[in-house]
Amino acid sequence: MILKFLIIIGVVYFSILIFLFVFQRNILFVPDRSAPTLTETNVPEMSEVNIETKDGLSLTSWFYRGKVEKPLIIYFQGNAGNISDRDYKARFLIDNDYSVLLLGYRGYGGNKGQPSEEGLRKDGEAALEFASREGFEVSNIILYGESLGTGVVVDLGTRAKFKGMVLEAPYTSIEALAKKRYWFIPVSYLLKDKFDSINKMSQVTSPTLVLHGDSDKVINFDYGRQLYDATPQPKNFVMFPGGGHSNLFDFDAGTEIVTFINSLE
Repeated sequence: MILKFLIIIGVVYFSILIFLFVFQRNILFVPDRSAPTLTETNVPEMSEVNIETKDGLSLTSWFYRGKVEKPLIIYFQGNAGNISDRDYKARFLIDNDYSVLLLGYRGYGGNKGQPSEEGLRKDGEAALEFASREGFEVSNIILYGESLGTGVVVDLGTRAKFKGMVLEAPYTSIEALAKKRYWFIPVSYLLKDKFDSINKMSQVTSPTLVLHGDSDKVINFDYGRQLYDATPQPKNFVMFPGGGHSNLFDFDAGTEIVTFINSLE
């Protein structure tokens, strides 16, 4: 009986391993694949643009050109929804005269392709090439990442010195998050997309603002603090008492971002 029980437990355990390995990207990436419509958002003045990646995808994204003396803010969303869900952030930034690019990831918002760490890295590189063609130098670009998107921003931030980086509700690595949730699984051997931000931060040379709510139930506040501690100067950390994972603009995060950017002038 004991042997039979152990065999059943083993079969169940390995079935879980196989399931998590095969479907891990369905867990990590939760896109709204429907194509959003600009006229139904709070930012109808933005323009729909197509950003071409090196691996042949055309990413529908939204762009607005602000005042010439203001930097371009390239926004990298979190793992769920699509760029239309972030229109309120774009609205705030546009109202403060910034140029704004909401990057539509592969597999999100009607775009073809399947998201992955490598894929999102290519999407980010394509966004920078688009910005260059539009006349924006790296020194006049702010990279703004939300949650999952902070990993893309950190990776790009190791390659050049940007005007600044904003990391909203960041993590140290997806591996660390997965180990916490799936403590009974050998995550290190199974994980395809690690987004290892904390081990890349020492290579970042851009001024960095980290924003995190102390009531974040998705990515614990401690992860944001650890990432900040690993970030070279100049840097700033803003903690929002009572702030959750997706509501920091309700706690005046937008003002903190504007203050940070103004300090870079």
